[in-house]
Amino acid sequence: MTAMPVTDIHAHLVPRGLLEDLAAGRVRFPHVEVRPHEATHVVSFAGGTPTRPIAPGLVDLERRRNWLTEQGIGRQVVGGWLDIFGYDLPADEGTDWSICLTEAIGEVAAADDRLVGLGTVPLQDPGRAAEALAACRAAGLPGVMIATRAGGRELDDPAFTPFWEAADATGAVVLLHPGFGGASARYQDFGLVNGLARLEDSTVTLARLLYAGVPARHPGARIVIAHGGAALPYVLGRLVRNHLINPEGTADPLESFGRLYFDSVVFDPAALEFLVGKVGAERVLLGSDYPFPIGDLTPRQVVDRAELKDGDRSEILGGAVARLLSS
Repeated sequence: MTAMPVTDIHAHLVPRGLLEDLAAGRVRFPHVEVRPHEATHVVSFAGGTPTRPIAPGLVDLERRRNWLTEQGIGRQVVGGWLDIFGYDLPADEGTDWSICLTEAIGEVAAADDRLVGLGTVPLQDPGRAAEALAACRAAGLPGVMIATRAGGRELDDPAFTPFWEAADATGAVVLLHPGFGGASARYQDFGLVNGLARLEDSTVTLARLLYAGVPARHPGARIVIAHGGAALPYVLGRLVRNHLINPEGTADPLESFGRLYFDSVVFDPAALEFLVGKVGAERVLLGSDYPFPIGDLTPRQVVDRAELKDGDRSEILGGAVARLLSS
């Protein structure tokens, strides 16, 4: 056991109050529409396809509290749901939307001492995203959750330099979470969008960030990668080899890899052992991806079953994240 509270670094939340206010028209955005769908709601942005129905676990705080107690988790870091980050909104409206969503998440977290909120930013406008990130830090939030791309740009695009500079300057946590970037037609069968495409999305984004040297240039940014880093830890040797045969066009990926943090959502004890051996337990954090079925809803089991040193186990369960959140 760890003296620090067992902490889940990776979970999602939709503020029920904001959702209800939007559905009732008490809060309005020109290009955000919330409609009832059976027992829940769907959301659409800028006239686009509605989101998946909002899962009850995203809005039901009593269910969340009961789950945390059942799993022996004392603290949970909650970001929003990527489907409603609103990256398709015009920049002005997207900024207002991100502020509204961040404030609502912060209010939910402030009402429960077991929850720590992460903000959102209008990633489609990197300059405004930088300002929003700084505002999150000024408001006392540890950082933000972002997707792997927005506005047709990859995160290594020079346009995102203001965002990464803001993350560096403020020491922000940036939880990088995949979206649907890898979901081509070949992934439509067998549930492979969740089973594999999201991991491809993260892996490509990470390879680009490492080759562009983004984490190395912004060492104050505390970048946490969802789903155990996807395939990155396993393919790192190949990326290094590719760098050695193309040193002019790529930064050394090892310089940036050593600055990343990873959650434990890998399901397989042997995979967790490999990850800890690759990066050190001080950079691996307990995660669940709550409340989604593809998440690890018994997240401590993989840590308990893995062959780890007791000190490593304590780091993953709470020690490492305690330092991350207090920095």
